[in-house]
Amino acid sequence: MSKSKKSSLTRINSPTSQKKSKSIATRIISTALAVLAAYFVFIVISIEVNGRRGVVSPDEWKELIKRHPYQRRDTDLRSPCPMLNTLANHGFIARDGRNIKSQDLFDALMLMGAPPSVSVLILNYVYFRLQEPHPQDPLWAQFKPLKTLDLDRLTIFDVLEHDVSLTRNDTLLAHPDTTYVVPAYVERMIKFAEMKNQGTSKGFFTRENEHDVRKLRWLESIRDNRNIHMDFFAQFASSTECSLLLDIIGRDGSISLPHLKSFLLNEAFPEDWHPRETTFPLKDLITKPMICWHGLRKSQVSLDLINEL
Repeated sequence: MSKSKKSSLTRINSPTSQKKSKSIATRIISTALAVLAAYFVFIVISIEVNGRRGVVSPDEWKELIKRHPYQRRDTDLRSPCPMLNTLANHGFIARDGRNIKSQDLFDALMLMGAPPSVSVLILNYVYFRLQEPHPQDPLWAQFKPLKTLDLDRLTIFDVLEHDVSLTRNDTLLAHPDTTYVVPAYVERMIKFAEMKNQGTSKGFFTRENEHDVRKLRWLESIRDNRNIHMDFFAQFASSTECSLLLDIIGRDGSISLPHLKSFLLNEAFPEDWHPRETTFPLKDLITKPMICWHGLRKSQVSLDLINEL
């Protein structure tokens, strides 16, 4: 080999050349990650800004709800979620509960003051999980999200639906159609709050009440449902529902008993209610469900309480 070729190979394989190559590769990776991070931040900001456009003032809500009277027919499809059913009963999403686009649900949830970015994540998850491929479809078809959703599809267990609901029977118990509320469960919540709350909390259903009633429902399900399934995901989902009820439908960890009955039993907007005037903060979305979960775990209620209610 000639001296010039040896010299070239020496320069290419020298520590300095290797360091430069690593430095260039590091800069390329860093730049790519920075671009991805910037794109992610841009998407989140866009979603948050778009979501906040749905927020209305109490006066705007009064005019809006006049154009959305309550209406429900026997042929309408409904979900296990009282909030979604209420939105359908008032026509903020399709009244018949059929062929609902993800954007329709997003707009309706933004009207309630739900957190935009998290709502998008949940809707994307649901519309992807509930896609049912046909055996004649190509393989890639099952990895596409649904274009539209019927509300009763949300009864499919272990997507969002779970046992130990405050208002529905467990899926594998008698009369398991979770689109229908169990009136006795709602009446129990009201009676429990009336029995326990005094002073400033009188006439309200509080976060502490929710902890105890949910614990009672859990113990009841363990007793009655040998196929109960309440894993950590289901516990997290129920804790999120706790915050939805008390911080988005209600305010600051409580909801008045008339409002509770209207939303959970009648699935209708109360006349003197209005949505949040700001979207639910992301910080609260993280902390409030954890407070609900911890409170349930610390609750001291037992099944003996059922006899009092």
